[in-house]
Amino acid sequence: MPAWLLFTLFLPAATAAADDLAHLNDEFAARATLGDWNLFHQRFGWPDKIKHLDIGATTDGALNLQPHHSAWVRDLNAPFLFREVSGDFDVRARVRVRGAERAIAGGTWSLGGLFARVPNGLTAETWQPRRENWHFITTGVGHVAGEQMTETKATLNSYSSLKLRPFPSGWVELRLVRVGMALVALARPDGESAWRVRDRWYRMENSRQMQVGLVAYTTSDEVAPAPEDPQRINRSVDTQAATDMMLEVDWIRFRRPALQVSGDWYGQVSGNPLAEVNLSERELLGLLGD
Repeated sequence: MPAWLLFTLFLPAATAAADDLAHLNDEFAARATLGDWNLFHQRFGWPDKIKHLDIGATTDGALNLQPHHSAWVRDLNAPFLFREVSGDFDVRARVRVRGAERAIAGGTWSLGGLFARVPNGLTAETWQPRRENWHFITTGVGHVAGEQMTETKATLNSYSSLKLRPFPSGWVELRLVRVGMALVALARPDGESAWRVRDRWYRMENSRQMQVGLVAYTTSDEVAPAPEDPQRINRSVDTQAATDMMLEVDWIRFRRPALQVSGDWYGQVSGNPLAEVNLSERELLGLLGD
């Protein structure tokens, strides 16, 4: 038996009774719950890049989030609704990204999904470059118009590294799991029981606090390419540029991961099984559970 597997067998598994994150869940059945969410722009003093936001009005029984021209990449920011989570988490959401009149979002870089960001203590007033650290998994249209993808992206000190992979359109479940210094992104289309691993990361992350929630961003063909200036871009909103993208969220649910490992730094670097380079996808899914 591998030493890392033996290490995990003697750690307590998370139980429903011990799960302290259930109060963060939202089935989006009542409009009033929108007030329970932190809006990134309100919390930190940025301009509002949300084109439309409601619960139940546009899409029955779901949150509907439509962004203006925007992006989460490098030092740029976009619409983000979050809860504050301390420690490990397993967050899932049933989502759909589409256009107003078609199943695929318009334009390019029109994606939405799950986002986990490390707080950096900065506001619009105190902003500094190269301080963004986050991970996400989204679905929608990437670089090629009309092609549905998942995008996974990791950003370390505002340097973004991403992956685009083909994925079915329509309703999908997205999942983001943090176990210590490891994070795993998964997805599965409606009607499928098996999770598909879309990405996995391992990094030295000292902060137990993360902002976890829902992100949406899109680009408009009417905005001409220009040098990327986050000071200018983050502080302005183009409300006239045409966009055709909406993120619908049926529900979002939080819980502690089934896998628990030692929380101290040495336990992480010497025994976190999700960091094993030879860990197969089957073994990974077995450790994470359904």
